[in-house]
Order: sequence, then structure tokens, then C-alpha cells
Amino acid sequence: MTGWPAGLWPNISYPYSYSVDSLFHAWMAQRVAEGWVFDNPRSGYPFGSNFLDFPGSDFGSHLIIKTLAMLSGDSFVSVNLFFLLGFSVVFASAFSVARVFGISRCFSFVGALLFAFLPFHFLRIVHLFYTWYFVVPLFFYWAFSIYSCRGDGFIDVNRGRWFNRVGVFFVLLVLSSFGVYYALFGIIIILLAGFLNLLRFKNFLGVKRALAISFVLVLGVLINVAPNLIGARENGVNTEVAQRSPVEAEIYGFKLIQLILPRADHRISSMGAFTNFYNSSFPLVNENYMSTLGVVASLGLLMTFLFLLASVVGVRMDSKISLLVAIVVVLFLVGTVGGLGAVFSSLISSSIRGWNRVSVFIAFASILIFFIAIQMLINNFAARFSVYSFVAALFVLVIGIYDQTVPACTACNFREKTTYESDRDFVRSIEQSLPEGGAVYQLPYMAFPETPVLNRLVNYDLAAGFLHSKALHWSFGGMKGRDGDMFYRSLAREPMDKQLEVLRRLGFNGIYIDRRGYVDNAQALVENLTKLLGVPPLLISSNGELVFFKLNSVESANLVGLSVGQIMEKSGYHVDHLGPRYFASLQEGIDFTRAGWPDFISNATGFSVIEPWGRWSDKNVSSNILLKFSSPLPQKFTLILTARAFASNANKPIKVMVGAREYSIELSSEVSEVRLDVDQKGGAVDSISFFPPAPISPGGGDMRKLGIGFVSLRLQF
Repeated sequence: MTGWPAGLWPNISYPYSYSVDSLFHAWMAQRVAEGWVFDNPRSGYPFGSNFLDFPGSDFGSHLIIKTLAMLSGDSFVSVNLFFLLGFSVVFASAFSVARVFGISRCFSFVGALLFAFLPFHFLRIVHLFYTWYFVVPLFFYWAFSIYSCRGDGFIDVNRGRWFNRVGVFFVLLVLSSFGVYYALFGIIIILLAGFLNLLRFKNFLGVKRALAISFVLVLGVLINVAPNLIGARENGVNTEVAQRSPVEAEIYGFKLIQLILPRADHRISSMGAFTNFYNSSFPLVNENYMSTLGVVASLGLLMTFLFLLASVVGVRMDSKISLLVAIVVVLFLVGTVGGLGAVFSSLISSSIRGWNRVSVFIAFASILIFFIAIQMLINNFAARFSVYSFVAALFVLVIGIYDQTVPACTACNFREKTTYESDRDFVRSIEQSLPEGGAVYQLPYMAFPETPVLNRLVNYDLAAGFLHSKALHWSFGGMKGRDGDMFYRSLAREPMDKQLEVLRRLGFNGIYIDRRGYVDNAQALVENLTKLLGVPPLLISSNGELVFFKLNSVESANLVGLSVGQIMEKSGYHVDHLGPRYFASLQEGIDFTRAGWPDFISNATGFSVIEPWGRWSDKNVSSNILLKFSSPLPQKFTLILTARAFASNANKPIKVMVGAREYSIELSSEVSEVRLDVDQKGGAVDSISFFPPAPISPGGGDMRKLGIGFVSLRLQF
């Protein structure tokens, strides 16, 4: 990457991280380089890849990466530059705000450098946008200005010039565009500063300013996610994507020990060994291991608690330290396991789950406290010896950088570089062998985004095709739960000869196989395709993980501008929002243990995912269970339902609506069959609805509200 022994000039010719979420960020970078992040016709082909179901307040980061991609001509280079520039931007922001807090230039320089080189910065490279935490010091600046104002602050809307107020407004909008987490944490410390100002000066000026700034930040986040909200309104809520549980706030909080533990890969092996022991032996260790502050910020955290204890016995403290101590204490309560973050997720919104990410705010406050305390100590006891400040700063810098950074992992870098080059060369060879704009079908099927590991295939590995090509179209990358994803999810379960038939009709030119997604290393699949196509693979990647078959005799298919229905009609394979379809009569009915739905059902709502025994109803999806039929039902029939009731729903009347007529049935907690005689008396009805009396969550992290467990439903007439 850079540094000794690689040299001081950074090497940006290959990605610094080429796995897991780093590929996701590279995928987004490629999209913004080609247009914008919300849509791209080359992913999820031919249905497209709409990204509106995955909200984020990241316009600022996307815009910077797009600019870097335009200047460099390469999305991978733009990601590398974004990461590297983050150090400079964070340093400049931290240095400026440290000076506002009255810290000397020497100590501000060291503190800003340590903040820019936090372990957080390196460990979060897979979560690229979090490495631009320059907004953190700026939020502290706003908090300090609110905490200190008496009525003559420059953000006083009654006294400032209009262009100053407009400037402040747009600056706050910018801050809100670098991540919803940072915006939320910023709002917390700003509101806290307003409350402390009220206690300090006994007027509401600080509170008003805090509320005004918070309002603008919330407005900025809403502007960022407005396209996502509009998309959800137009296309419906996607229940398969970005669904968070309040329980996750408990899982992804940090623990006090994680703040003060050294890095697991620390330069001093015995220190790193203890962290590794903790991480492997104790519960609730996940991304929160990235919360480590480093030795200097940890000392600042210790000073925080000492100052807090001192205040209890009446020791007067510097006002700046008072503010910072209050911020650290509140943010600690917010971010810790079982803290206020879990309360927020339970009562307000579970969309925020990674509360451990507030650690970077705690780190900045702790660094400020450390240097303010050291500066006060030197000023009080060695004021005549200013050289002490320089010596102390140099000592802290050396110790801090030594503690917070690690030697380059040569083996890791070589592995990432080798995988990157293998993928790049393989995809380029595919592009050279196919007509411009050709289409490639990717196996195994893997939903996007946030999918568990499939054997050795990690989420986003299949993005390599899109990332390394210029004009090819790829099946991977359609939004999970939408029409295109449902199509490929179903198609991948079909026999290979059926898949080939559909692919040829859609004009696909080849099949890309990632062996890592198969238990047998895709040996059976490769042999089957070789037999069906009559030729061996055209290409194999240098690391042997990727295989490519070229398809000949494909139909000419111009799919541009076609609707989802028209594409499926051309493919000869129909899958809709309910999944694949199968033929059945009303007498044969609905088999809820079978994937898909019979073709006599036009819509079905209120059901959870399919399980081996059938499907549960879920009140979170819909308040009632609705089965909409393609044609009117017979005038007289017997509804035969095999089902069970969940928990408190058992042995209670369950309302059943057949059209406008109301009936009632009872189900036990065990699977049983009930019969209901229906007479429409001349009406034309095409729907049946069920209303469980008391849907309830089973708990244990399962947030569904279950009512009825459906096994089968058929009509007898």
C-alpha cells in the first residue's frame, strides 16, 4: 500500500481491500462513475439494478468518489484516493477544532494526527464512508459554540447577516450528507450542549440554537433519503432489504473493555494476544472490536472518569473539560451494550443498529481532554519551560502512532492483489471474447445485498464481473426481493437445461461460475454444462476459482425499454412478485410447502417466508391475510384448510371474510383440518381473507407477529 518498506508515495494501482464490504463500496463507486448510485443497467441485467431500497445519507461521499473517478478514470483508484484523502481531511478538521478548544498548536497538531490515525480509520476500510469522519470535530465545534453562547454568538439568526445564515444552513446540509450515523451522533451532542447551556446561563438561547441546528441536520438527512422514500412509495416497501431488529442494537453496541483494549494485531504481540483471547472467548464480539481508542484516547477516557469523580466532590473544572466530560459520558451511555442506543432502537427506530460507531466521537473528546489536561499541567507547574510542551508532544506522538498503527501485512496485501489481478484478467478475457454489451449469467445465484456466506463465496464476490468490465451486462446485483431478483432466484433452482433455454431466449452470451459457492467446487455443474454445451469451459481464472462457458446459438434479444412482464414473456419463464408459478386447479388448491403459487392466485399478502412445513402469517407484513383469485369463486363451495394457530391464537375464533360475508373458524396449536361451507348467494367474489385474533412475536430475535400457520388450502365444489 504505502509506508515502509513500500515507500512513502502511495501505490494506488490495486485496491487496498478487495473483499467483503470493500467490494460493495467498489460496486457503488463504479455505479456513480457510470452515472449515479441509484440505478445501473449493467447490473441485474436485463431487469436493471435499482438501489432505492437501501437508504443512506451519503450524497457527499458519493459525489467526492464520482469526482475522483472522473479525474482518475478508474473506480478502484477513486476508492483508494478517497481513503487516503480521508487522513488529510480528518487531520485538518481536528486541528482546527482543537485550536478552538484552546489547545496549543503543538498539542493540536499531535492530537489531530493521532485522531486521523485512529485504529478506527484503518479497521473501517471495509466500511469506506466511515473513514471520512472529518465531520466529527465539526460537530464538536457546533456543540462548543452552543455551550458557550450568551447571546452574541455568530450563529444568532437575529444578528447575523442573511448570507451568514444561509452559509451556516448549507454547511449543516453538507455535514448531514456524510452518513446518517454521524448526523445522529452529532445531533445528540448538539442537543446535549443546548441543555447544558440552559443549566449554565439559565436562558433558552442555547436550546433554541441546538434545536435549529438539529432541525437542519434532520432536514439534510431527509433530503438525502428522499429518493429512497419516493421509491418505497411508488414500488412498495421491500421487506427483504435493510430490515433491522431492535435486538441488533444490543448486539452491535460496544463494551467498555473494547474501548481500551489494544488492537488485536498490535505491534507488541503479548498485548494483541490478550485482545485475541478476549475476542474469541467472550460474547457479543462483532464489528464492535473496531471501537478500540488507542492508548492516548484511552488515557483521555480515564481522565474523563477522574474529572467526573472530582466534580462530585466539588472540584471546579474548566468549562471546556466540563462539556467534553458530559459528552463522553452521554455518548458512552448511548453506545454501550444495553445502553440508550438500545432504548432508541426499541422505541424510535431500529434502522440504527451499529451504536458502537459512536466510538470515534468518544475518541475525539477523549483526545481533547487528554491534551487540555496535559497543557493545564504544564502551564501550572512548568510555565517557564515551554520546551516541555514540545518534548511532551513529541513523546505522545511517537507512543500514540506506534500504538495505533501496525506494520504492513505483506501476506494480506499480496493475497488481495493476487485475487484482484486474477479477477481483472479473467473478466477482461471474457469481455474480449464477447460482443460489446454482451450479457453474462452468473452462478451460483446470490441475493444482493447483505447475504450470508455461501460455502466459500462471500457476499459481493460476484460483483467482480461488473467491476472489471466496461460494457458487459451481468445478472448479479439486482435488488433482493424485487422482480429481477425473484426471477433469478427461481431460475437458479431449475434444471440446467431449462436455465439454458431461458438464457438463450434472453440473448445471454455466456455463463460465469464462481466455484467458491459450491460444496463440490462446482465440479458437477461444470461437468453438466460441458455435456449440455458439448464444449469445455472457454476460460478459467488464474487462481482456478472462476470458470466461463460461452453460449452459442443465442437468440437476438433487444430488451431495452421492455417492461418486466415483457422480458419474462420473451424468456418463456414467468415469475412475479409472488415468486414462480405452477399450474393447479381450485380443487387441488394451494400447497404452502411448495415454492411459488398456483396460477389461479393473482395476489397474496400477509404471509411470511416459506418454511419446510408451510407459511406463517405475519402481521408486520399485513394486518390480515388476503388471497386474491384470478377469477370469481364458485357460488357454493367448501373451504378445506389445513393449518395451525400460533400461541394465544389457538382455540379462539378466527374471522374469515369471503368477499363481504363473514365466517368464523377455530384452529388448535397442532396442524389440523377445518372445513367451512360457503354460500355466496348470487354474489361475485374473488377474495378470501383471514384475521388472526392476537398475532404475537415468538421472541428470541424473531420480530414477526405470527397468527396462522398455513399448510394447504383447497376448495371442494
